[in-house]
Amino acid sequence: MDDNKLTIIYDGEEVMADILFTHYSEQTEKNYVVFQFSDRDEVSAAVFVETENGEGYFEDVQTDEEWEMLDELLQNYLGDDQDDEDAQDDEDESDED
Repeated sequence: MDDNKLTIIYDGEEVMADILFTHYSEQTEKNYVVFQFSDRDEVSAAVFVETENGEGYFEDVQTDEEWEMLDELLQNYLGDDQDDEDAQDDEDESDED
């Protein structure tokens, strides 16, 4: 099993998702998982609740404040990812010279 993938029941069907990143918020004292569905561009998030046996389950994100925090983190993540791609493109172009 790939540690960066998860299976989610979405609209009554099992769908695969790629984990983009995880985040622990000291403010809410919750662990979040931000993921993208493998078969579409849709990104979502959930709260991961760890159980005593080290496993866990997902709960819905509850508040607008949590969604705003996660959206800001996602924008930073996507910006960093884009910056990495731009830097690699610049390196590739300079290698061609």
